[in-house]
Amino acid sequence: MNFISHTFTNGVQIVNTTPHEITFQDGEQIVQVPNCGTIINAKVIETIITPGIPTFVKTEFVGDISGESAITEIKNHFPNCIIVGSIIAAQAYPGKVVAMTPMPGFERVAPAEKRMNPAKFTIF
Repeated sequence: MNFISHTFTNGVQIVNTTPHEITFQDGEQIVQVPNCGTIINAKVIETIITPGIPTFVKTEFVGDISGESAITEIKNHFPNCIIVGSIIAAQAYPGKVVAMTPMPGFERVAPAEKRMNPAKFTIF
C-alpha cells in the first residue's frame, strides 16, 4: 500500500490514520494533513460494573489484527513516524498510535476552526 506522511518544520513526521483531514498550525502556516490511505479502528467493549438505573459500565477500546497490520505496514514505510489516530485508536493501541492535542488558544473552538499542535501528542 502507498501511504502518505507529512513532515513538519520541527522535523516531526506523522501519518494520519483518522478518517478525516487534520488541520495543524505549523509556525505561522496552517497545514492540512490528509488521511494516509488507511484508517486504524478499534472496537468498544463495555463491562457492566453496576446494573440498574443508571447502569455504570467500564469502557475499553480494543485493537484488532487489521489495525496491528496497518501499524506494522506504516512503520515499515516510515520507521521514524508518529502514527496519529483518534483518541479511541490511541487507547486501543497504546504506545503505537497517538492522539492530537490542540494548539494553545484552540482548545474550545468549533471543529472547523480547530488547529492541532505538531509538537505535542497524547499517548496511552
